[in-house]
Parts: sequence; structure tokens; C-alpha cells
Amino acid sequence: MPTLRCTRSHRQPRRPGFTVTVLAALALALPASMAVAPHAWAQQAPAASAPAPSLRPAVAKPLQAAQAALQAGNAKEALVRLAEAEAMPDLQPYETYILRRLKAPALFNAGELAAALAVFETLVPMAELPAADRLTVQETSVKLAVQLKEYPRAVALMRPYLAAGGADTDLKRLYPQLLAVTQDHAGAVREASALVAADEAAGRAAPEPLLRLLASSQDTVGDKAGYLRTLERLAASTGKPEYWGELVQRTTRRPGFAEERLRLDLYRLRLAAGLALQPGEWADMGQRALLAGLPGEAKAVLDEGFAKNLLGNGADAAADRKLRDQAHKAAAQDLATLADSEASARQAKDGNVLVSLGQAVSGAGQHERGLALLAAGVAKGGLRRPDEALLHLAVAQQRAGKTAEALKTLTEVSGPDGSADLARLWTLLLKNPPRAK
Repeated sequence: MPTLRCTRSHRQPRRPGFTVTVLAALALALPASMAVAPHAWAQQAPAASAPAPSLRPAVAKPLQAAQAALQAGNAKEALVRLAEAEAMPDLQPYETYILRRLKAPALFNAGELAAALAVFETLVPMAELPAADRLTVQETSVKLAVQLKEYPRAVALMRPYLAAGGADTDLKRLYPQLLAVTQDHAGAVREASALVAADEAAGRAAPEPLLRLLASSQDTVGDKAGYLRTLERLAASTGKPEYWGELVQRTTRRPGFAEERLRLDLYRLRLAAGLALQPGEWADMGQRALLAGLPGEAKAVLDEGFAKNLLGNGADAAADRKLRDQAHKAAAQDLATLADSEASARQAKDGNVLVSLGQAVSGAGQHERGLALLAAGVAKGGLRRPDEALLHLAVAQQRAGKTAEALKTLTEVSGPDGSADLARLWTLLLKNPPRAK
């Protein structure tokens, strides 16, 4: 039996892109694996065979000629022959079915995609269409609707296709995008979340475009908690600064987060995540470290700011140099009196002084000694802010390269003031370190 083949070519399509917070106006395109073409069910239509009992000879003749024209690559001639058959009076249901089965690929090959889609849609409910072919017809209809950029129509066609067991991987991954483009963001969240869960269950990271779409739709429907979780996935799987930056910013906006008190801790996290600080932020971090009694850390921060040529310039040059000089002087004094400070701290009735001194020593680069002091302070107890102390212990462990110990300490951080939020982000960062640029 003759076989119909598609000779129409397709350019390599592109998938649409989504921003994290704004779903851009876009036109969906089919991936290469989803290019629409006549399928075997259309190629094997029995129109060219000897007249069957349900196909009258007068109708079979033009249908046979149409199939031969399609085989020869002459879609327009095929449509002429199909029009002859269509004009015959009192077409029987089976004759109509065969005619449409040939007409759909003929219209497609002639470049009349909208008309081809209309015919494909009329085939789906026909009783004459074998059940084994129905999913293929539905799948082709969805792909054509997407190719025609008729997204609401594609969504309407997709629902029964999926309900019937449609399993085309590219179509299933395209579905959340279709829902988002048609403003069904709740549906997009539902479908994208299912895909992300399936990826994670299979032990693979969800693709970045899928996570971006999910985040965008979650933001649109006001799902702040879901948006933060997706941002965490994006930051963890890509390591990109833009995701870490927004994740840190969104976290600080949570109710009860003591941003002013934890600003120095935020700076530390941002630097560890590879986020750039502005010149004013370098100076602010150094000054906060100095005021917190951490001159060694202040000295290191300010020296790095000067080395990067971010400090010591412009109108603030003199102030920057003065702050650096203060840090250097205080750091030298701290080092000279370290032994006396440690002895005094160990005699204190609670662990607060030990914790502060441990931070200072760790910030000055003496990590093992600093860790010992911090651990002793936490163990002694009576701390004003025990969760912050544990957070600072974990940061010191991270500085010393003791990641496993830091992760264990971070699990013990709780409380509503923001320390637990920072602990969660540190955990995410330590488990998914930034990639080398």
C-alpha cells in the first residue's frame, strides 16, 4: 500500500524563557522532538486499496488519487481530489472518516496548518477512529495548536490528551508553560510542582527553566513560602548569584527577622555565596565587625576592600583609611592581650565572653583556637542569644574547613529572630558550594 510522507521542513525551534519574578510575554515554540508530521496512522489509511464494503467505488476513486498525489509530494493536487470526494452527496460515516484521515496530512503538507488542525480535531470523536490511534491524533492536535501559537486551544486539547494517558515527555513538560501563558498560574504551579517532584524522586535536578517557571507562577499567586523553596532549589542547583541574591533578600523580609542586628552575619553569608558587596557595604561590614569587638575580622574585611580597589577612593577615601587604621590598631592590641583575655573569659560565670572571644580569634584567622573558645562558651551556657552563638560556631567551623561539623551545628539553630533562617541558608550553601567561575 502506498505510504504518505511529509516533505515540509521545520526550523529548529526554541523554548521560551521566564524571569524569576515576571512571566514575560512570549510565544511558545515546539522542541525539535515535537515537530508535527503525518504519522503512520495517517499514512496507512485504506483509501488506496480496493473498495471496501463501507467505501463506495465512486468515493474510493478520488481518495485513491489523493493518496497517490500525496505520495508524489503534491499536496495541492491531493486537496483537489479530496474536494471531489467531499462534494459527493450522502457521504457515509466511514467515507467521511477516510476522507478526513487523508485531508489532515494533505492540508499540513500544503502549509495550511490551521485548517489541518481543524480536521484533526474532528477526527478525535469519530467512532471509526481506532482507539489505538486516538492518542496520536490528540497529540498531533496539541502540537499543531502550539505551533500556531493558539495557546488556550492547546490547553483545551491537552487536558483530554493527558486524561487519556498521553505520555509525550516534551508535551508534559510544555504543559505548565501553556498554563502560565494562558494566565492559569495556579494550574502552572500544580503541574510544574509535579514535574519537579518527579525529577527529584528520580535523583536528578529539575531543569532551571522549569524551576524559573514555577517560581514565577508561585510569585504571581502569592505563594511566598513556595517561591522561597523554589529559589532555594535554583540557588542550590545552579549556584548563580542572582538566585542567591534574591534568596537572601527575600529571607530578610520575613516577619521577625532581626536584619539590623544580623547585618554582619548577612554580609558573611553573601560573601560565602559569591555575592558582590558594594564599596559602602565593605566599609559597613568592617565597621560593624570593629564595633562588635571583632577587630581581626574588621582588619581582614577592610584590607580586602582596599585590595579590590573598592575602598580608599573618592569622597570616602579619608574615612576608609581612618577606619582601616583603627582596625589594624585594635587587632594588634587584641593579639597582644589574647592570653589574658582568654584566662579572664574562662573564669566568667557564663559563656558569653568565651563566645565573643572565640569569634574574635576565629575572625583573626586562628580558627582552631577560636573554635575551642566558642565551643567552651556554648557548653558553659547562660548565653544571651544561644542560637546566634551556635550560628557563629558553625561559621567558624566552616572557615576552618570543617563542613560536616558545621552542618551538624546548624541543625541545632532555632528561634524566630532570623538565626534559624540564616542557618537554613548556610546549610543549603555548604551542601551546594558555589561553582568556580
